[in-house]
Parts: sequence; C-alpha cells; structure tokens
Amino acid sequence: MSWKEIEITDIDIFQKTFRNIGSRASEMSFANMFMWRKNYNTRFSIINNMLCMAANPRKYKPFAFCPIPLGAFNPEEFKDTVYKLKEYFDSQGWKLFFGRVEERMLDNFKNHLDVKITAKKIEAISDYIYDTESLITLAGKKLSAKRNHINRFLREYGGFEYVELSKEYFSECERIFDEWCNGNDRCNCDVPEECEKWACSQLLEHWDEIPGLKGALIKVNGRFEAFTIGEMLNNDTAVIHIEKGNADIHGIYAVINREFAERAFSDTKYINREEDMGIEGLRKAKQSYHPSGRVWKYNIYPEFR
Repeated sequence: MSWKEIEITDIDIFQKTFRNIGSRASEMSFANMFMWRKNYNTRFSIINNMLCMAANPRKYKPFAFCPIPLGAFNPEEFKDTVYKLKEYFDSQGWKLFFGRVEERMLDNFKNHLDVKITAKKIEAISDYIYDTESLITLAGKKLSAKRNHINRFLREYGGFEYVELSKEYFSECERIFDEWCNGNDRCNCDVPEECEKWACSQLLEHWDEIPGLKGALIKVNGRFEAFTIGEMLNNDTAVIHIEKGNADIHGIYAVINREFAERAFSDTKYINREEDMGIEGLRKAKQSYHPSGRVWKYNIYPEFR
C-alpha cells in the first residue's frame, strides 16, 4: 500500500469515485476533502479498486473513512480492504475504526465482515438536509420568522445587491471572513491550516481547478457584507461549504441563504447545509430552518480477533 496526501492533481479520481456512489454526505466531494485535508491530516490509497482515506487529526484519534468502490461494489474486495486497512493501522500503532460513515453504508460492514461491529451514531457530525423549495419560498408558519428577518432587513437597509462570486471579489471574501473571525473564537486555531479560514482560502486559491464551485456575495449600502460557496453534491443535491456574513446586519444570513438557493440551485431537490459540530448556536440556526432530514453518520468499531 502506498499512501499520499490529497493534492489538487488528484481531483479526477476523487470526483469519479464520489459520483459513482451518489452520496448526500458533505464529505463526499473533492472540494470538501481537499479544503479540510490539513485539519484531518488525510492520506489516501487505492486498495482493491477502492478509494481508501485515513485521517490522523492532531486533536482526535486516527480513523479511516469507509472504503469507496471505484466501480461496482464487490463484497470480497470490501472485506479484504478492511483487513488491509487494519494492517496499515497496526503498522502505525493505531487501533482501526471507521469515522463519518454514512448510515446507508452500515450494511457493508454488517453483512460483509466476519467480525462483530459496534456502530455509534454521532449527531454532531450528521448533516442537515433541506428541501430546496422550502429554502427559496420560506413558506408556512414554521418559517415565518425567516420571512420576518428578511422583511426587517429590507425595511432597515432598503435592499441589497446580489453578485456572483468571481476572482475579482476574492479579497472581499477574505475581508468578510477576517471581520467574522474578529467576533468569533472559532478562528483561534493553534495551527492556521486547521482553521475554516484556511480551508476557505483553498477553495478560492484553486477556484478554476475545481469545476462546479459556485459562490455569491451580498452588497448592502455599497459594501459587501456576506458571501457563500457551494456546489452540486450529486444529481439532485447541492451542498453549502461556506457561509459568512456581518452578524450586526439583521437578516443578512437569511437573505444570502434564500438568494443563493434560488439563484444557484433552484433546479435541485435538496440542499445539504452540513453539520453543527455540536456547537449550540449552529444547531439552533440549522434547526430553525426545519430540515427535511439528516444524513446520519456513525463511528464503526470492528472487533477483530
């Protein structure tokens, strides 16, 4: 087995493999794996015609992502790959477990391994899924508060300008992110490459090399105050990777959320707005849009003899 860091030149193998499984999990996009590669300290290898990724985060125990077939799923190849991953983890002095495993992948472990497994649902890393139409129309009593936020924004600021993201506005995105960081302790990273700000910079730096990325900014009174970045995750689902704005402007997040959904992804059925990381404020914000579902993710602990 040979293991290597994820580089921009690896995009084809990742995109082809992720398209093959049609996942709704936010990790199953090259942009996601690439932008967070330093945070996870990710390495990958092709074993038995399966894409295997191993993470060795500085703050957490090493884990493997679920092996993903490059073509048709083969139970025997999956089983042998798990054992080869165990050999690799053993050689590193690590105990193998699988992290961020999408619920629909559980049967791969339950049905095709000859060892007992324990599956633990991890709510903090499970994605929130929304009906695109609901995010655009904000119809119904449950979303009346969102409509009120936007109406108040329009009363107080008189309107806004929606601008599609392109290279000429990257510096504005960086400024907005810097200002967001000044009021948010989530930017206080011991290692800059592990921060969301650095992850975002990777999307901007490699914008032309990652096809399918879309973004937008909102300008209020002549100044850009929010930006967002997303892409298609599969044939009917988009994913939002980044959304940052000036929280002092009431309703700015409700505006950019609705406008980006309508103008960039109106032809999709669902939008994945990723996880809440166990952060109470994020959880409340994501639940306030009343998701239509979750992409439940698990840790899988095999008990090898």
